[in-house]
Amino acid sequence: MNNQEKRKKLGFLKGSIQEYIYLSYLYLLILGTLSYSIYYAFLGINIINYSNLLDILLSPIVIITKDIMTPIAMGVYIVSGVLLFLFLEKRTKKSLQNNIPAEKEIKLQKQYQSFKNAKFLIPIIGTFAFYLGYAIGGGYKLNNRIQTGDFEVNRLIEFSNGETQEVKLLGLNNQYIFYVHKGEKQVITAPISGNIKRIKKIKKSNKE
Repeated sequence: MNNQEKRKKLGFLKGSIQEYIYLSYLYLLILGTLSYSIYYAFLGINIINYSNLLDILLSPIVIITKDIMTPIAMGVYIVSGVLLFLFLEKRTKKSLQNNIPAEKEIKLQKQYQSFKNAKFLIPIIGTFAFYLGYAIGGGYKLNNRIQTGDFEVNRLIEFSNGETQEVKLLGLNNQYIFYVHKGEKQVITAPISGNIKRIKKIKKSNKE
């Protein structure tokens, strides 16, 4: 009977972990898709219309790996927050093991539960803030630069017909590339397959 109970308990924990991983990725997928949609909406592009299933599935990873410092900063914030509330939770739990008045015990139990909940909420809120901040802040900033002409070309596109263009690359996925010419405000969307031969990076003369 004990063995059966142990197996049931292990099965439950295994299922819980699998469920947690699935829900975590689903959460990231929703955030990634929402962030991409908001980001490109600032540029006048409905990115969903130019994306396939693979683009959508990879959107959370693409966003988080755009700048190495961003995921590092997010990771430090989340880990620090979790460790802080884990410490407070353990300290409160230790206090509850002592002989204390009933009134104080009730207060500590509420604090303990609050710290326990916060430990799980920190990653959720932190990730949400990161993706939403990227979408609104990044999209607004880039659109403002395009409208004011405050940007430098950073890519040389060689088309299949031999034509070359120096452009500011705004983004790309498996099927389309999004760019703008220097001195222009109109964002251009072009298919990659059968149209673009090569995309070469142009060295910046100064930082944007």
